[in-house]
Amino acid sequence: MDNIVSLSVILFIILASIWEWQAGRNSNGKKSREDWGMAVIAAFGLGAVQRPALIFSIAWLGTQLAPHYQGSLGWLQEAYFWPVLIAYIFIEELLHSGAHFFSHARRPRWKPLLVVQQLFKMGHRPHHFSGGNDGRGELSVTQTFVEHWLFWFIMPNFWFQFLCLYLGLTEVFLIGTVFKGLWAAHNHVNWNYDLYFLNHPWPWVRKTMRGLCHIITFPTQHHHHHARGKNSAKNMCNLLALYDWLLFGTLEIETEKPSQYGWKQSPKEEHSIWYRYFAIDLKKLG
Repeated sequence: MDNIVSLSVILFIILASIWEWQAGRNSNGKKSREDWGMAVIAAFGLGAVQRPALIFSIAWLGTQLAPHYQGSLGWLQEAYFWPVLIAYIFIEELLHSGAHFFSHARRPRWKPLLVVQQLFKMGHRPHHFSGGNDGRGELSVTQTFVEHWLFWFIMPNFWFQFLCLYLGLTEVFLIGTVFKGLWAAHNHVNWNYDLYFLNHPWPWVRKTMRGLCHIITFPTQHHHHHARGKNSAKNMCNLLALYDWLLFGTLEIETEKPSQYGWKQSPKEEHSIWYRYFAIDLKKLG
């Protein structure tokens, strides 16, 4: 079941990567050697270590704490499949975007919460590196799954996904997770088709697209989250811009591509994929 989810997203990423390569979207410093290296190490870590570890953890905790709940909600998806699927997507997206918002939020004053936030910030930071410090880097589809090794273990939406699987929502898990994974990957591809509609000469097309951007997250919205500047703390959602608009106040709709992608990197971060992937600054946790 989990293999189907992974393979669906991987196939899309491979096809999008081929398109990016053929279209020249990775050349001239848009994607560095370190970007490719991080894609390889993050993909291996996610597929071989993190997802299996999360599945095992949920299964073990379930059998230890609540074995009688295993598969207990299977009847729910049989009786109310579409409402349960929609609820799954909305809850999963809320957990993901909420944790993502927390990763970018201002520093809390309460020390224990600050320590937790620092872990989230460290875990998420590699996701915002594009190219080198020369400002030529751009977003690529392989950045979809590039994170610090820690991030996947502390994101609540991943625990929620596998908890639903443990509870018997197998079809809901499969369809909901594939849909969300594909949409998130599509938002990281180096294209900006939504700008065609946002800048269309017909007003009703522009207004319709702008309205849709308040509900669904499109590529350019997420590209601006990957920009170096004020918009890097905007557009937290991978799928439902509703939360950016109504809950977090972080919705930002632009009518052109970002002028510069990627956060500034330290010398170690710029030149070492191992430092990007494994380093934890203990001083920030003190």
